Amino acid sequence: MFKYLRTPQNLRRCCITATAAVLFIATSAPWAAAAPVGFKNRRLWIAREPEDLTSYVEYYVGDDKKPLKEIVWEKGRDSGKAVSLNGNGQQLELRYNQLQMHTLTIAGWFYWRGAARGMDEDSIHRQRFFTLSRDDNIWISLMPHAKNPDVKDENGNILNGIYMGFSMGTAKKKFFHEFWNPASDGVSYGIPLNEWHHIALTTNSKHVRLYIDGRLWFERMIILGVEEMRNNTLSIGGGRWNDPTLNALVDDLAIYSFAMNQDQIAMLNAGIDPLAEGASLPKPTEPSLPKPPTQTPQTITQNSGTLLGLPSISVYLAGGLIALFAALTFFVNAYKPKGGSGNRSTGKGGGHS
Repeated sequence: MFKYLRTPQNLRRCCITATAAVLFIATSAPWAAAAPVGFKNRRLWIAREPEDLTSYVEYYVGDDKKPLKEIVWEKGRDSGKAVSLNGNGQQLELRYNQLQMHTLTIAGWFYWRGAARGMDEDSIHRQRFFTLSRDDNIWISLMPHAKNPDVKDENGNILNGIYMGFSMGTAKKKFFHEFWNPASDGVSYGIPLNEWHHIALTTNSKHVRLYIDGRLWFERMIILGVEEMRNNTLSIGGGRWNDPTLNALVDDLAIYSFAMNQDQIAMLNAGIDPLAEGASLPKPTEPSLPKPPTQTPQTITQNSGTLLGLPSISVYLAGGLIALFAALTFFVNAYKPKGGSGNRSTGKGGGHS
């Protein structure tokens, strides 16, 4: 081995091979990790049937953790059952060990029932389908119908419909994005009450996408890896705030360890398991929500925790290795054995003038 490395050409070849190998490992490692514990075939069911309820799901009423057997189940979309959240502090939660993924999909069916018993009618505008979060500065949250006449676009249209917020950073340096359809007077883009609708959120290293009933609704290009959020909690039916919790039925809700494409989301919306062998797209159907989304994708935001769509540490490591390779190449090219590049002397001590 060391005899092989004595020549500059062979040393250079070894440097190239080693650098390429380390670069591949450094840049591909974030995507190579296996799904967290509890996933089967890249999926973990959160709300499907009582017998499918995993021990990784936790049930809360207010701040009190309750036994899973106290979850209320009602008739679901089909012949099965769905989790019933009554809007009085009930939430399902998934914790840290099941959320450490670079890409993910959250998808399931919601039957939103509006204001809960004993709550004022305005409470429906503060309910949330789910929130994925680490702390008060790092989160993604989706609301079925937010309404705030003080939030307007450049044309004076107000926030009145489906809303998704995305926050990343610290209290001093935060990147905050809002997704919402500006609505004129008398027009709303909210999720209708007392109907089943399919909701899916996908995230990867470059995009956050929201699908409603199999159709792309919001999309944001971001140079950000979800693992940088270091998610601690997925809250179904609420969030980190003291807002009213969700009054809805939740059925066939799961988290997946990869970001589904639009065809796979369309299969879920049609009741087809995209992970099943031979799964294929169904025939097109009319959208459940007749009004199309109006918001166009907004500008790219770069977070200091990423570069070029990769975690910063991978980019810095790759850059350092490239610099090291350049330095070694320069050293090898500059090195000249005594006696020049011609035939070496066979005498002791090598050639000399």
